[in-house]
Amino acid sequence: MSEAQGSGFGVADAAPVTTTGNRRWVIVASLFLFMLINFADKAVLGLVAVPMMRDMQLTHAQVGLVGSAFFLLFSLSGIGVGLIADRIDVKWLLAGLALTWAVAQLPLAWPASFATLIACRVLLGAGEGPAAALALHVAYTWFDDHERSLPTTFVQQGATAGVVIAGPLLTWVTVRCDWHAAFLALGVVGVLWTLLWLCVGKTGNAGKGNGNASGMPHNRVPALRIATGSQTRVSYRRLLADRTVIGVLLQCFVGYAVIAIGLTWVPAYFRVGLGFSATQTGNLFGLQVATQIPVGIALAVFSHRLLKRGVPSRRARGTLISVACVVSGIAYCMLHSDAPALVKVGLLAVAFALASQVFTFGPLLIAEIAPGAQRGALLAITNAIVTTAGLIGPVAMGKLLGVASDHHGYETGFAITGALLVLTGVAGFALLDPQRSRGKLQATQ
Repeated sequence: MSEAQGSGFGVADAAPVTTTGNRRWVIVASLFLFMLINFADKAVLGLVAVPMMRDMQLTHAQVGLVGSAFFLLFSLSGIGVGLIADRIDVKWLLAGLALTWAVAQLPLAWPASFATLIACRVLLGAGEGPAAALALHVAYTWFDDHERSLPTTFVQQGATAGVVIAGPLLTWVTVRCDWHAAFLALGVVGVLWTLLWLCVGKTGNAGKGNGNASGMPHNRVPALRIATGSQTRVSYRRLLADRTVIGVLLQCFVGYAVIAIGLTWVPAYFRVGLGFSATQTGNLFGLQVATQIPVGIALAVFSHRLLKRGVPSRRARGTLISVACVVSGIAYCMLHSDAPALVKVGLLAVAFALASQVFTFGPLLIAEIAPGAQRGALLAITNAIVTTAGLIGPVAMGKLLGVASDHHGYETGFAITGALLVLTGVAGFALLDPQRSRGKLQATQ
């Protein structure tokens, strides 16, 4: 891949993109759909959990095990594929991943054993492990650092849209047919996206040459971008030990636990804990996740404006996401109150929306300090590390629900993750400082 021939630190990368500005937004739209399918695949287990438990006679602990099995190879495949992402054409990597998702869903379109269920979720996790990092890496090849906030948000919002659409649509399919039909639908959609990507997919050239992706004259590119040597590389050990990277890892680790628990158990909480019907659960789950869209866009636009005004990204990105983590954690802890059911749905929506923003701001902070030739690999490695939280969250919640299966069990689990979010938010105020990190990494060359 051309990015492997890249230049110095990611924030310094400036390159002419050889195609039109419209082409890069076609790529962003395709990656949006890629992430939409990715998270619909993740969400389906929680949406069909209740009828699946009934038909297959599964316990809470077994459903938790299935949820965690998804992450068994998730991180390993993320690292493995990430390490080769800068060496081969990512177009074919993304096509292969989407096809793997489809293959993993189709066996569950018919009655299957518990072992088959586990195996399919493990395969799906292996195929989805590198997805988010590679999608962002492709998007970053079309945009300079100062332009990346909005495309990053749009790509990430594909994940939100996937759950928003999956909630009511897959619930409707399950009610009208059965829960197996939901897996069949997702398998077919995965094949269709693969065909689309093979037609339009391509990486850009941002990060090479002396221009920039937007065509802006160099004297108009924000001061955030700095010049570095053309072949600067840093050991991954040093990169992973950097304070900003550590801060991102802490916040994204807890954030991923929130997502894994939410996708596996929130629909069941709505039905069993709060007493909503299957149709109401699907609609409320979709609306709850949809809150991420306005929240994500608002934070991205606010951060972008701060950067344009010359505010350091330590504040425009680091402080902003740390505040979001603290507020999210407080909202999760408030679920232990005696508030009405709809108020608790609202608290979950706010908490989930804010916690999920770590996956927009975290990659931006990583890309800001990573050498261009190592950006794809570092994004994949950090993503692989934080997603190990998915191995822990669902099964831990399942064990907790084995002791207290009513709403108190669910709310205790949410409160624990909320407390962790507050702690990582506070840590972020001290750790997230990309300018300082970039300076220290460059000084050691």
